[in-house]
Amino acid sequence: MDYLGNNKWSFERIPNVQGSWLHVTADQLINCRLEEVTLETECANCTISSPIGDRPGGINGSVSHNLVTIVWKASLREVQQCKLRLVETGIAQRYLTNNSEIERIRGVEQQQFDFGYNTTNKKYCNSSEKSYKQKTSKKLLTLSGLKSAERHILNTHETGTTDGINGVAREIRALQCENRVLAHKTAIATAQHSGWLVASYRNLPTCSKLIATGESISVYQCSPKNSKITTEITSCGPQPKLGDYTLDTEGWELTPYTPCYWHRNFVNFNGRAHF
Repeated sequence: MDYLGNNKWSFERIPNVQGSWLHVTADQLINCRLEEVTLETECANCTISSPIGDRPGGINGSVSHNLVTIVWKASLREVQQCKLRLVETGIAQRYLTNNSEIERIRGVEQQQFDFGYNTTNKKYCNSSEKSYKQKTSKKLLTLSGLKSAERHILNTHETGTTDGINGVAREIRALQCENRVLAHKTAIATAQHSGWLVASYRNLPTCSKLIATGESISVYQCSPKNSKITTEITSCGPQPKLGDYTLDTEGWELTPYTPCYWHRNFVNFNGRAHF
């Protein structure tokens, strides 16, 4: 076999076939690769992590998947002590519960996590230097809090679950951030056309108007006032009129009157079309 380095070998050849007239000649040659890999498991009957995926625990000798076969000897198994690893760190808010032995920690700003922990310290991985509070449960949410405390999530055998939850939380935060950015850009673009319309889309109070200046938006708040609008017939059709003013095309404010301001017999009153 050819040595490829990093504990890898290969045997890759092309069959040598000599053809002849009026005969069908065939040959075959099996090519293979040999590589030294590391299998990991947490106990004798726990799931085995391998390059071809997780395999059921308790199997001995070999396992095959498609054209890949992994062979090992149980006597070569090396037992390693668990190690504490810092998964993430940040600022959280601490809450008391009805149980004096359990407290809760909730995230601040956009951290979106909530988990409980035991108030008594326990040692993990035979650590002689430090002891840590045991996490009991965890869920995602957005809440405000009262008292801040630094949080440290330490993994033992729950690392995979914790990493998965943290990954989902990061994806949710990223999606929410994208939605806020998109909503901001949409509001700016719509405000260029109709500040009254985008204010209604954003569920702002009545008589609120958004004014876009570059990438910034300000809110213009007016006071409602009931007015009696009359109709004046012109060469361009009926026109709403109030003294020397007519309704603006956005339907919420007045603008100087001109005989042909409105066309096609439709008028916008407070965001609704009238004929």
